[in-house]
Amino acid sequence: MGGTIEIPIWLFVVLSIGLVISVYRLAIDPLIRRTWRRWSVRAFEEVNPNLQLKLSPLTMMRRRSLADRVASDPVLLKSVEPIAAERGLTVSDLKAEIERIAYEIVPAFNPFFYFRLGYWMARHALRSYYRVRIGFVDEKSLESLSSDQSVVFVSNHRSNVDYMLVTYLTSQRTMLSFGAGEWSQVFPIEQMIRSAGGYFVRRDSGDPLYRRVLERYVQVASEASVPHAIFPEGKLSVDGRLSPAKFGILTYLSRQFVPGVSPDLVFVPIACNYDRVPEDINVIEHDTFQFRAMGRRYVIRSGVVFALRTIWEMVAWRRSYGFACATFGCPNSFTAWLRQRRLEWTEMDSGARYSALSEFGNGIMDEIRDLIPVTPVPVLCHVLDAADDSHFEEDQLLEAFRQRVDRALALGATVVLPRNDARLALLHAVNQLCARRMLHDEGKRAYAINEEKKRLISYYANTVDHLIRAEKG
Repeated sequence: MGGTIEIPIWLFVVLSIGLVISVYRLAIDPLIRRTWRRWSVRAFEEVNPNLQLKLSPLTMMRRRSLADRVASDPVLLKSVEPIAAERGLTVSDLKAEIERIAYEIVPAFNPFFYFRLGYWMARHALRSYYRVRIGFVDEKSLESLSSDQSVVFVSNHRSNVDYMLVTYLTSQRTMLSFGAGEWSQVFPIEQMIRSAGGYFVRRDSGDPLYRRVLERYVQVASEASVPHAIFPEGKLSVDGRLSPAKFGILTYLSRQFVPGVSPDLVFVPIACNYDRVPEDINVIEHDTFQFRAMGRRYVIRSGVVFALRTIWEMVAWRRSYGFACATFGCPNSFTAWLRQRRLEWTEMDSGARYSALSEFGNGIMDEIRDLIPVTPVPVLCHVLDAADDSHFEEDQLLEAFRQRVDRALALGATVVLPRNDARLALLHAVNQLCARRMLHDEGKRAYAINEEKKRLISYYANTVDHLIRAEKG
């Protein structure tokens, strides 16, 4: 028993690795999972009573259980029968693929991460970069939202910061489920997004089976009154203007909808705008194909740079990106909209439904266009973009700046003015543009446009052009 056994170093290394893996799988991993689950349950119990839109029991399901529920849903299995027949298979033959797709799609809801860790991260990241503002058309109208409804927050898509901004500003009311692009399926971004209620969408997938599973998850979550956040543009705007909307998720939400039986679908428009969009240079210089060709290394590298910069911004508390603002519109009941137009949803064919959904969805997008907040930098960029000259005195800029602010206020837009002072807002915007070399400070309160940055200036000007449009000159 006290003898010595000699083994090769390579065997010792292999055995050591096996031991570490076994200890992790059998002891550490289960302990982490139990602790994480306990924290999640505690957060659910503490937060839920104070939320306007109560958390659905669906948000407490484990990811595997939720995926199994979606994959075994009778409505889904019925809908994939034509796909199975087309492939010369039975639905049972497709079961493994359906389960794999369902697990790929569904989020890993975690109230502890969402309301504790995620909220802290979003709050500090946003407030380190931006001075965050919020506007309402009618705040009291949002108080009519209830847990008996299926609430959908519909937002424009200016930046990938939109996800963080919308979830942060709605976290006092509820927990959202939202679709995210494939770009974010890298460690650890994927895990954080899933824990925050995110599900991943293959934007251009032509696989009908994938689409059926995605559709059924959205419907299951909606029927359980899990609030959604959707971004109908589907991609970031390359010119700053609101892009044409795609209503795929809206179609999924409404396909199984039965007025008077299903929870009422209520859509709340949200419009976001920023003094500075982190991705602005990349967005205007690269088309969609080039972005995808960059691959995951680019995403990881960008994520690391963003994280390091966030830490620096938090330490320095610089808020160097200026203002970020979101404006909430009034809720739109889909049932009330159908009733107003005397449409019998359950009796309409697919063509009639598509026409109705397009009208309804475009109406929501028009509301969002009118709600877009007017922050100082886009206003100044609009002044510069609309002028024939490239050299300006400060007084010239101030006069044109005030004219545009007055136009926006006359339309009822949310206008961000520090201390309600147009001159202070102008100086803030000038400092932002000079720091980015979009504007040159020539001294004696005179400025000149950097011609190399004209496209970037137009990008920001376009975000508010429809609200403060002026004649050239």
